[in-house]
Amino acid sequence: MNKNTFLRGKFFDDPLFFLINSYTTGLQPAVLSYMLSTELKAFDGQVDSQEVGLPVSSNGLVLPCGASGRWSRPL
Repeated sequence: MNKNTFLRGKFFDDPLFFLINSYTTGLQPAVLSYMLSTELKAFDGQVDSQEVGLPVSSNGLVLPCGASGRWSRPL
């Protein structure tokens, strides 16, 4: 059984979106983009990944705490 058949049969037939979050600074947004693009290439969609951060009120900086990625189908 190929991977695309497995994904379609087990998880979804016509997905609208797929979200993934990582709460560790060791996984970069580019890695999430690569993972989503590779695993969902059988479906027509777009990938967007961003760094997740927490604002630090004492100094105005942002503390990186993870990454988030989204694959979505054009509407």
